[in-house]
Amino acid sequence: MSGESTHEVLVDRSGKVRDVRIVGTTFMVFALASDAALRAGSFYPATLDGKPVGSRFWMRVPFGVPREIETSPARNRVTAFVPGDEPARARWQLTGSVHRVTLVADIASAPPREVSVVAVAPGGVMRVLVPAGKIDSKRFRTTVKTGDLFSKPGEYSLRLLQGDRAISEGGFTVAEDENGALVNACGAP
Repeated sequence: MSGESTHEVLVDRSGKVRDVRIVGTTFMVFALASDAALRAGSFYPATLDGKPVGSRFWMRVPFGVPREIETSPARNRVTAFVPGDEPARARWQLTGSVHRVTLVADIASAPPREVSVVAVAPGGVMRVLVPAGKIDSKRFRTTVKTGDLFSKPGEYSLRLLQGDRAISEGGFTVAEDENGALVNACGAP
């Protein structure tokens, strides 16, 4: 047997793994083993403007001996990052500074035109970032204005919705200062 699993990994500014979430897998038993190994690991922290910063990224973990299998199984996934040309406070995803994000998504289980992308604030307020009917392909990347959506600190959720049903979810953290920052990696797969 062979395949892969994809995990969303959160690493703090010291390189310690803060959390791991399975995004998708071909075999759950192997994904659980990969999850445990990632949780026990440590990383060199990401840097932003020459300073260590916590980060959120996706990691693909292959297992077994690949035999003409698709190297990236189709799955629904969504993430966002602050474009590199934004001011430093925005790139650090600090309170009141994020006014634009680049959304990256794969859509495997629904016709793309039926899917929307929404953000959910810590209090539960939802805002549509990309309405249904605006996505033309199963893989998309677009930069959107967010206004004051990310004005308060906390854990935000990004969701792919088909109608009212969530088909994927990703995270986005807004921090009060650099010490609590957890930035999303650019160009997730």
